[in-house]
Amino acid sequence: MSLYRSIATAVGTREALDLAHRLAGWHDAMVMHRRRAGDEAGPSCDVDCPHERAESLWLEALEVYGERAREFAFLRSFGGASTRQQNVSPAELRV
Repeated sequence: MSLYRSIATAVGTREALDLAHRLAGWHDAMVMHRRRAGDEAGPSCDVDCPHERAESLWLEALEVYGERAREFAFLRSFGGASTRQQNVSPAELRV
């Protein structure tokens, strides 16, 4: 069982399970992307690049899983830049 699914199961909502499925798909796409293009977003990235979805998925994970989302180190490393730099919660970003 993946960490995404494990935490979603602990949360126990349909929304959490649906998000876990999308996060697992993003994770696989991001791993493949990094193998092809390297670690950083750059000229080889396009609109469908997993880098483009990381921040919105990270914010959604924080909303759905709360503090448990911080266990998703891989997602956080790509999607958590805005919340780390600004030191704000996802709710504050939506104001």
